[in-house]
Amino acid sequence: MASPEAARLLRIARRDLKTARQLLDPDVEEASWGWAAQQCLEKTLKAWIHVTGSKPPATQDIARQLLLLEQAGVDTCTLRPLRAFTSFAVQYRYDDEPEDLSLDRNAWCQRAEALIVQVQALIESASGG
Repeated sequence: MASPEAARLLRIARRDLKTARQLLDPDVEEASWGWAAQQCLEKTLKAWIHVTGSKPPATQDIARQLLLLEQAGVDTCTLRPLRAFTSFAVQYRYDDEPEDLSLDRNAWCQRAEALIVQVQALIESASGG
């Protein structure tokens, strides 16, 4: 059975994705959009960690979250590019002139949504639904 915490984290991830989508305007700093996207990805991965039966660490380090998923037997090869978002969690939030990575915001939002859908299916499967 999936942890209720996994479902709760996924609800918050959806809220963070909604915020990221509201920041798609190119006039909005990439660092602000990236923070919202990072929050979405972080919570989605933490929900997935719960589904594996583990407790996610109290960290915003996506690489560490992916390592926990790998240790639980999840193939994370296609998820490794998400590690780039860890820098938005702290570094870019406190940098007054952050480097613009020129990320495709629409594509990353779509990828985040697909990840949410994937984890939601895992939660439903683990819950027997």
